Amino acid sequence: MPLSGLEIYKFLPKSNCKKCGFPTCLAFAMKLALKQAELAKCPDISDEAQQALAAAARPPIRLVSIGSGDRKVEVGNEVVLFRHEKTFFHAPGFMVRLKDTTPAQELSQRVGEVKEYAVERVGRKLVLDGFAVENASGSAPTFAQCAATVAQAGLPLVLMARDPKAMEAALAQVGAQKPLLYAATKDNAAEMAALAKKHQCPLAVYEPQSLEALAGVVDQVTKAGVEDVVLDPGARDFASSLSTLTQIRRLALKKSFRPLGYPVMVFPGEAAASPEEEAMLAGQQVAKYAGVVVLDRFSPAMVYPLITLRMNIYTDPQKPIQVSPGMYPIGSPKASAPLLITT
Repeated sequence: MPLSGLEIYKFLPKSNCKKCGFPTCLAFAMKLALKQAELAKCPDISDEAQQALAAAARPPIRLVSIGSGDRKVEVGNEVVLFRHEKTFFHAPGFMVRLKDTTPAQELSQRVGEVKEYAVERVGRKLVLDGFAVENASGSAPTFAQCAATVAQAGLPLVLMARDPKAMEAALAQVGAQKPLLYAATKDNAAEMAALAKKHQCPLAVYEPQSLEALAGVVDQVTKAGVEDVVLDPGARDFASSLSTLTQIRRLALKKSFRPLGYPVMVFPGEAAASPEEEAMLAGQQVAKYAGVVVLDRFSPAMVYPLITLRMNIYTDPQKPIQVSPGMYPIGSPKASAPLLITT
């Protein structure tokens, strides 16, 4: 049974020191009960209280960080199925896939285009979040070199390799940037978990057979000491993606099923025949309920509606997006310029 805010409060220091970011220990306890705060925010919690509250305070979907520094991507830690119930907090990260077989000049050009892409909307700067580097060549040195080249952009990375030796070679180059490792499977889970633990990186788990089988591989890597996990259930098309991601979200939130209490990553390009279809599928997955979206195609026309949709969905519905009232010139208007009035 989950503990109430008052039951959690009994275990807290009751000093109201505000170190956790809340005005009182009781306010912090209420947030813990709602799974909207982490117990680690209290620096004065006793070991006994920490053990007693660990299960009660753990969020139903773990917060996972990809990358480091100001541009790191945080996904997970959601507490509702529908944003009108409260809000969605951690917007999914958009990663553009690059293959290590891409010629150097083309690779550099594409990295630059993605890194520099930005649009401003209602006072917010909207950007893409990083890159997924795939070991398409099958060569460990080639993969490592490509990862090192892409890492120079300073954006979060997903390293995609099923061969632990190739993954290890890439981690020797970019491990300090805390990339997401993709992926642990039932065949390589032990080796991938060891690499993730050694480099303190999040680890994606891929198992398309069933959610039960996926939970089994997750259990294997978490028992090996990996705490930050991202799920790939193998759902790719519109129907299976909607059904599977919704099942995972419900199991985590409504049933407190810990083995699936992690963010999910998706690959809309693998089921899309065109950029338009990839954008539509990615839009569905942003709404229901992706944490990491790996795009195979990039163009401003394709990604602009996606990052706008993401901003709209991950805005508090009780606090609509607003623009300060005023006169906003477009271009260099003169006295005879038309006037647009909107609200």
